[in-house]
Amino acid sequence: TAGCLLSFLASRGDVAIILVMWRALLSITLLIFLCEVFAQAPEQRAPTFSVSVNLVKVPITVFDEHGNMVTDLRREDFRLYEDSALQQIRSFGLDTNPVSVVLVLDTSATVRQELKKLKEAAEDFATALSRDDRISVVTFDDEVTLILNWTDNMKLVHKALRKVDSGLRTALYDAMYTAAHDQLKGIEGRKAIILLTDCLNNQSSIGFQDAALSIIQSQATLYVVSKTAMVREQARRERRVIMLSDIYKRLFGDDNYIEEFFQKREAEMTDLAEKTGGRCFFPTDWDQIKGVYSEVARELKSKYFLTYVSNQEMKPNSYHRIALEYLYPATKLNYRKGYYYEPRPIHFRR
Repeated sequence: TAGCLLSFLASRGDVAIILVMWRALLSITLLIFLCEVFAQAPEQRAPTFSVSVNLVKVPITVFDEHGNMVTDLRREDFRLYEDSALQQIRSFGLDTNPVSVVLVLDTSATVRQELKKLKEAAEDFATALSRDDRISVVTFDDEVTLILNWTDNMKLVHKALRKVDSGLRTALYDAMYTAAHDQLKGIEGRKAIILLTDCLNNQSSIGFQDAALSIIQSQATLYVVSKTAMVREQARRERRVIMLSDIYKRLFGDDNYIEEFFQKREAEMTDLAEKTGGRCFFPTDWDQIKGVYSEVARELKSKYFLTYVSNQEMKPNSYHRIALEYLYPATKLNYRKGYYYEPRPIHFRR
C-alpha cells in the first residue's frame, strides 16, 4: 500500500510530500524493528542478594537416674545458650538420618593374645548399625592403617576385620587424627568415631592436644571404649614399668605413679568425648566390651538433635561454647559443648 501511495504521489510530481512520507515510513519501520528486538530479549531480572547464616546442629542424649536414655524429649524442655547468649531453637527431634562411623581399633601388642575377641566385638558392632549407616575401619599399632574405606556392605566389613593382625607399638594420636581429619574430611551429616584403646601412646607423630583438636573440628561424636581397667594390672607387672615406678618413688615420694598415669589418660579421653556429645566407657573384660559396642549402636539410633541460627559474631577459627539446660531432673545430659567456625586446618608430617 505504501509503495502504491508513493508511486501515486510521484506521478503528481509532489517531491516534498514524497520525502515526508519516506521519513514517516522509515520511522514506523524502525519502531516496529526495535519493538521486536526488545520483545525477544531475555527478561532483565533484579539483582538478588544472599545472606550467609550459621546454622548449628547439636546432638543430644539424656539419661535418667537409672542410666537409661530418656526417649520422650520435647523442644520446650530445653534452654540453649551460645557464648552465654540465649539462642532460639529452630528445630528439634529424633535424629533418624544415617551415620558415617569410623571404627578405630587398637591392634598393638596389648591385644595380641585377644585379637579374636577384638574382631568378634568389632563385627558385632558393625552388624548392630542401621541399614543405611556407613562405616570405615582404621587400625593402629606401629602405624595407622585404613583397612576399609566407606561402605554399607557388612560382608566387606567382616572380610576386612578377619585380616587384622597385631603390631608392637601404639600410634594412638595419629589414629585419632586420621579418623577425624582424613576419613571425615568432606563428610556431611551425622558423624561418629568409635575408638577402642588402652589410652597408651608411644609411636605417634602428633600430640594429644592436636589429635583432640582435629576431632572437635570434625564435629563428630566420639565414643571411647577404654581398656585401661584391663591393662592396669598387666602394666604393674611389667619389668620396665616397675623400674620406672621405683625411680619416681625415690625421686618424688611414695605416690602410686602407675595409677596416676592411667587416671590422667582416662580423664583426658573422658573430657574429649563429652565435649563432642559422646561418652567414655571403662569395661573390665571383653564381654563388657561387646556390651558397650551394643549400647553405643543403640544410642546412635536414639539420639535427639536441635538446630539454631547463632546470633553471635563469627570470625574464622573462632570457638563458640554451647550450654544446654534440661528443665527436668536428669542424671546425665550429653551434647556437643561447642564448635569452631571456619577452623584452621592442622598440618603435620607423618
